[in-house]
Amino acid sequence: MTYQSIDFTQDGGVATLCLNRAPHNIMNIEMMEEMNAALLSLRGQSDVKVLLIRGANGAFSAGVDLADHTDEKVARLIHVFHRIFETIRLLDVVAVSAVEGIAFGGGFELALGCNLIVAMDSARFQLSEIKVGAFPPFACVVLPRAGPRRKAMEWILTGDEIPTADLERFGLLNRVFPASDFEDGLKEFVAKLTSKSGPILQLAKRAQVESYYSAYDSGEGIRSFVEKREPKWKDA
Repeated sequence: MTYQSIDFTQDGGVATLCLNRAPHNIMNIEMMEEMNAALLSLRGQSDVKVLLIRGANGAFSAGVDLADHTDEKVARLIHVFHRIFETIRLLDVVAVSAVEGIAFGGGFELALGCNLIVAMDSARFQLSEIKVGAFPPFACVVLPRAGPRRKAMEWILTGDEIPTADLERFGLLNRVFPASDFEDGLKEFVAKLTSKSGPILQLAKRAQVESYYSAYDSGEGIRSFVEKREPKWKDA
């Protein structure tokens, strides 16, 4: 498949999805459709152990294109954007985001949607949706569980830029490297993963992801409501 806004390559057990829509890799619907197509192509590829998501043009992503926030497009926008996270969750590969430059709004959410995050020490993070009369739905769900709840509330409600050092201190970033060492550090980190057994990586990821997300839909009250029946409580 020929892509217009991303680059997608595979080499040595690593699939690399590079956002490439100048100047800041802002994601529009067409770009996200390409991302979903690339991700879905990894299903069943047992030789791929790691999915690396990064950005070209000196940035990770400045978020989702405001031009697609129209009455005619917004439903489609939400659907294709959230499908990215669901596909990453279900893939049997370890997803690593490599963040350099800006990761604003939906770009930051995309990084959070990966299993691991490697960042350059000069990377810039911000959940800026509140400043344009919106909110980051994926971050609202995931961030309070991945980091301190009150800090997540602050970051989402203020839309202020978040220092990389704070994200590292609160456990949101797995590795932080200076610009001079970023590529070598990233390569070494990914190599640690690809050196492991592929099937065991898959099982370990699946066990953690299923446990992490189980609270979203496993509650008896929620299930009974969705299934339109009386709840069957287990008191023991």
